[in-house]
Amino acid sequence: MPKPRPVRRLSRTRSRLVSMLTIALFLSWLLITPSARGAPGGRPHVRVLAPGVALTTYVDRRVPLRAYVLWIDPSQGASLGMALAHDRLGELERTSDIAQDHGALVAVNGDLGSTISSRPVHPFALDGDLVQSSPVLGAMFSISSDGSMRIGTPAEALSMTEVDTGETWPIASWNHGGPAPGELTAHTASGGEIEAPRAFTCSVRLLAVGPSTSTDDGSTRTYSVDQAGCYSSRLQPGEGVVVSTAPTTDEATFVRSLSAGESVRIDWSLGWPGVTDAIGGSTVLMQDGQIVLGTCNGAICSRNPRTAIGLTADGRIVLVVVDGRQSGSVGMSLGELANFFQRLGVVSAMNLDGGGSSAMAIKGKVVNSPSDGFERSVTSAILVHAG
Repeated sequence: MPKPRPVRRLSRTRSRLVSMLTIALFLSWLLITPSARGAPGGRPHVRVLAPGVALTTYVDRRVPLRAYVLWIDPSQGASLGMALAHDRLGELERTSDIAQDHGALVAVNGDLGSTISSRPVHPFALDGDLVQSSPVLGAMFSISSDGSMRIGTPAEALSMTEVDTGETWPIASWNHGGPAPGELTAHTASGGEIEAPRAFTCSVRLLAVGPSTSTDDGSTRTYSVDQAGCYSSRLQPGEGVVVSTAPTTDEATFVRSLSAGESVRIDWSLGWPGVTDAIGGSTVLMQDGQIVLGTCNGAICSRNPRTAIGLTADGRIVLVVVDGRQSGSVGMSLGELANFFQRLGVVSAMNLDGGGSSAMAIKGKVVNSPSDGFERSVTSAILVHAG
């Protein structure tokens, strides 16, 4: 009769390691997704991408619904940024390609885009510089120089001051049209061809003297006047800023009075101190832990593919992409999205572009299922970098 085989047992050291690993994974899931239990689909699938970056996937076959939730913890070295398609206005690019261009670990599509001009609908700021202003002031996510982040409704303000005299003039727009009579408008290279300075204007070209610095309600930067006058052709901004106005106006007299080499200061604000980066969205969903959506009607409010961003009380960022318009996932209404954020423990949140634009790319590969059946090109993206 053959002898029974001995039962193989884990060594005490290996058994202890397995137990510790199991506990660590469980605790990390609790820390990363504090409200995972009771969320759609029950306990989600969790995938740690890098220190401080984790993806949770919710699948609820009853609705049906499929949602991707990315948790970013800056305290562990992860960081958030944003980018324009091909780094200028007037361009379109796939979210995954924008991510690869900038070496990002993860990217989601950003602001709603104008189908006419291929530009973000709302104001946009990057690395301490205002890229464009906009007459459309919806929801906005911003990062300040001290690392603080906000979601809310901006209050736009722009001005130019002659340092020697203290004379200050408002700037009507930044890379966003004009100038109409009685206006000063500013243009930079980021405006691309759609926002090149206008011909037959009185203009001044300004070259930055130093970096932007934070103020109590925005950012300021000092420039040196390169040249000023009235021109029949476009004065190109190069690495600087061109401020233009219509001839025969008080603004034109001011521009023509500026001398080469003198100092000019430009101040801009979105209503919050020291903003370095900012991107817009369609609707604020939550503020101070409360849903503030209110009554919502129309097609944008019904179930659709969604991309959105939220902030937790302890400083983490939550990016959400929801598949929609397909048999495996019908999407979320704005009300459902707000409730979803609340269950995740988010205290402020806003909706970004959605529909066929909704995409989440990890290491250059789209992980969700865009409703068009392919990845759509967009105007901007939010980027996540590992530490």
